[in-house]
Amino acid sequence: MRFNSIGYALSALALGVTALDCSSDQLSSYRLKDSLTSISSHSIISDTPPSKTNTTWYLNLCNQNTEQFQEDCPKNSQICGITTVLLPGESPIKTQVVSIPNNLNSKILSSNDSDILINLDDSNWGSNTIKTELNFHCAEQEDIKIQWDLEKLIIDYISPSSCLKDNKSIPEPPKDGKDKDGDKEKKKDDSWGWFTWLFIILVIGFGGYIIFGAWVAASKSPADFQDAMHDFLEALKSLPGFIKEIFAKVFGNENRGGYSAV
Repeated sequence: MRFNSIGYALSALALGVTALDCSSDQLSSYRLKDSLTSISSHSIISDTPPSKTNTTWYLNLCNQNTEQFQEDCPKNSQICGITTVLLPGESPIKTQVVSIPNNLNSKILSSNDSDILINLDDSNWGSNTIKTELNFHCAEQEDIKIQWDLEKLIIDYISPSSCLKDNKSIPEPPKDGKDKDGDKEKKKDDSWGWFTWLFIILVIGFGGYIIFGAWVAASKSPADFQDAMHDFLEALKSLPGFIKEIFAKVFGNENRGGYSAV
């Protein structure tokens, strides 16, 4: 009876300890399983005078690749990070190897059209306990961001692989300090350039025409010069109305949505 109880307990434990399965019901609607079929890597190089520190993370997030990681990584690794210190003129010195095994329980905390948040069970690293958080973000451009503080590992996997299979319009990733609305405003401001230059050219041409006409009139007789000046002043008075009419024609048609007066 005692042996049967132990057997049931071991069976339950074996069922509970399962690796992250990207083909599960909760994740099968995403592209993870079809895309994350190989081991990817991401390196972080820090300037630590007189040396440089390089930490390279190897990721087999869906546990679909049976290839061996780097030789320093344990065979059952799902995630493995190797840190080396580089000194000028010397061979690299390996200072730490972090391994997240592939037999940890995974828990999907939240999922929607563009984001998936998954926590893995705590893992042991020497005398330390590591908490692992996986954030999958749907985006057109691929990027990996990793945060590691010796106790918690956070991986932000930004990729089309994180999108739903039926997502036909993949959103772009956020740009640092920029957004789509800002880009639209910039384009709108740029569109004013041609009109500004056209207006300046028209004003200069109009002024040159009046001055040239006044000079020609003055060379003939003072009376003609006075008439030319009168015409010039009248033209200046009508200039605001002329500008207003141009604005009405250019921008009025756009606001009417295709309607134009005859």
